[in-house]
Amino acid sequence: MISRRNFVTKLSQAGLALPFLSGLKAQAMTWVAPPADSSHPNHASGPQSSSSNPNFVPVQAPGISKLPYEMDNGVKVFRLTAEPATTYFPDMSDPHGFRRRPIHGWGYNGSIIGPTIEAVEGDRVRIHVTNKLPEPTTVHWHGLHIPIEMDGVSGISQAPIQPGETFTYEFTLEQHGTYFYHPHHMGAKQVGLGMSGFFIIHPKNPEPWQAVDHDYAYFLQIWMIHPGSPIPDTMEMTEFNYFTMNGKAAPDIESMRAKVGEKIRIRVANLSMMSHPIHLHGHSFRVTDWGAGFLPEHQHIKANTMDISSAEVRVFEFEALRKGKWLLHCHFMHHTMNDMHRNPLPGSGGGGHSAMGHDMGGMHTWIEVTA
Repeated sequence: MISRRNFVTKLSQAGLALPFLSGLKAQAMTWVAPPADSSHPNHASGPQSSSSNPNFVPVQAPGISKLPYEMDNGVKVFRLTAEPATTYFPDMSDPHGFRRRPIHGWGYNGSIIGPTIEAVEGDRVRIHVTNKLPEPTTVHWHGLHIPIEMDGVSGISQAPIQPGETFTYEFTLEQHGTYFYHPHHMGAKQVGLGMSGFFIIHPKNPEPWQAVDHDYAYFLQIWMIHPGSPIPDTMEMTEFNYFTMNGKAAPDIESMRAKVGEKIRIRVANLSMMSHPIHLHGHSFRVTDWGAGFLPEHQHIKANTMDISSAEVRVFEFEALRKGKWLLHCHFMHHTMNDMHRNPLPGSGGGGHSAMGHDMGGMHTWIEVTA
């Protein structure tokens, strides 16, 4: 009998897994502080849908930019660039918590996760996708009702976008809800290197109950980062040692803010290879969207923990009831720790703990409620 991992290893040794490794240049690990300003030239602010439609609060994906657009004869025109990108994970072998590991992956517009596309039901959108990767790619608009020519599956609905080329996707948004985009060419590799982002569509005529004071969004990913390597192992299928939200691992995940009495919406998308039971401390919430648009009010489910499987979305809504820093985290406890693959160094906190003044890493953040 041969295990799945040994089977993949044999393929690699035979040269059959080389496409997974193409375009990735091996680099020596260096320990650095992340840049104080990680903005990218393509992250420049621009007109957003909220400025022309007062019926919704703009979505905030903490730590992730919004993709600007221009208007062209009534069409919202976006520009998305697939390209290498770098994020930074905590080095949990550092007992002081200062070191960060540069992780060289792929993303959009210089970012892992890619910038959030935000629009309104009924909008016509045109998205120019430029490929600056060393291999072909596509973009699939996960969950959207669109013409087959725009679905982004190489060899079926379109020819792959070659390096240096630009492909234009254009379609009308016939639905509302929380969706996302990702490649559908060499998906295990390209998604595994970080390529994904939110596509948020607000209702054209929202119901009164859909109004909120804050609208947040978090994208879940998991990674295998081997000691001494800055490149994610996209061939790993079972063992992972970093768990992230919006491309960051705690304690670097940006948190949320609210005031007592405000109504909060939190959108959570999972494109990892595991499910994640997301739990909110101190509050119960209503699940208002299962990934295909807002549910009728009578179908909402009250809960404080909700499992989100791979490729699924859940949307939580609640009223902030009391002051405090209330955790939002995956309740697989190993998913709230970083780099458990590494053996602790003598005198250090090691894989799950450190002397940073916290005992959690991985997939957790919080909402701070003030008076």
